[in-house]
Amino acid sequence: MTSVDRSIRRFYLYRGLTSEGFVYPILTVHALAQGLDLAGVGFAAGSFFVGTLLGEVPTGYLGDRIGRRNGLALGSVLISLTHLGFAFADSLAAFVALWCFWGISATFRSGTTDAWLYDTLADHGETDSFTRVHGRSGATFYAAAAMTALAGGVLYEQWAPLPFLAAATLTGLGSLVILTLPEPTVSSSNEGFSLADARAALSRVVSNRRVRSFVFLSGVVLAVPETVEVFVQPVALSVGFTPATLGGLYAGLMLAAATGSSVAAKIGDRFGIDGWFTLGPVLLACALLGASVVPVVALPAFLLSRSSNTVSATLKSAFLNDRVKSHGRATTLSGVSMIHGLLFFLARTTGGAVANATTPLVALSVFGVAAVGSVLLFRSVSDPFESHASVAAD
Repeated sequence: MTSVDRSIRRFYLYRGLTSEGFVYPILTVHALAQGLDLAGVGFAAGSFFVGTLLGEVPTGYLGDRIGRRNGLALGSVLISLTHLGFAFADSLAAFVALWCFWGISATFRSGTTDAWLYDTLADHGETDSFTRVHGRSGATFYAAAAMTALAGGVLYEQWAPLPFLAAATLTGLGSLVILTLPEPTVSSSNEGFSLADARAALSRVVSNRRVRSFVFLSGVVLAVPETVEVFVQPVALSVGFTPATLGGLYAGLMLAAATGSSVAAKIGDRFGIDGWFTLGPVLLACALLGASVVPVVALPAFLLSRSSNTVSATLKSAFLNDRVKSHGRATTLSGVSMIHGLLFFLARTTGGAVANATTPLVALSVFGVAAVGSVLLFRSVSDPFESHASVAAD
């Protein structure tokens, strides 16, 4: 086994430990139990992306300064602290603050995870395997989340703080694993990474027309499943699930996400990134429209949402990493995540308000159709896929 193979295996372990699956089935339930309504949950969950807006560029810059590995370890420690806070939150203000802090903490991962992986593979001349390895790491993340989600609902019914404490413990262990990974060679060239370099890295998001157009197109596409996530639990409870049985539902959702991540490379080969970012939104919009008419369709629609989300996220990462430079890569990718964070915040907040006025499923169907229309508009005005020639990474 080569050194890069050993590193990738430990990277998979890190991804599994930091999956946080214990809290997924009960986070919205917990917030509703503390007196929040759907609009409050939508706003609080949306504040996660306010955190990403505040944190993306500073943490991406810090990741380029202190190294990919150290940035990932710090993010895991902060997320562990966030889960400890969720365990005892009991007001809208507390949930807003914690979701926002979670968003800031997560930004240590958002650009830096992909930057570490791509640059580690680049050190060994294996960037062609990025989509495959990225997909497998995502599958590991969601498979681990599925297993822990099964226990999350049961632990919650025993004592509400338990799933949060369990998630905090495993995520903390993940920070120790990441410290055993090597630092990519490019990090040594980032030791003198200045604010001017950061500005140059951020400018790559807007200066390249295809990258700029793709960032907004992919953000709109990903905003739909991000909004779906807020309403899975109230819809499931309305059709007969209990907090304990939500674990089984979320295990299924995580396995759907793992499947999407693992087959993303094959889907990219079969349909192309351009084909998927047209086909995927159409399929999800049709499923959500069906669910708004026949509620029982909601469960398969949620499964489709999870799997399509990970396909889109993996192909998005491949598209962007092939078009940005290694020097300042984490900062550039954090700039992308910042734009996406704004779109996701607006989507979740608006979704909560529309769901309060109508129903969650009606709100989601509206969002699905709007995403399809937006994709068609982007592709007619400024198609990011008009040229498939890749810009050199260095």
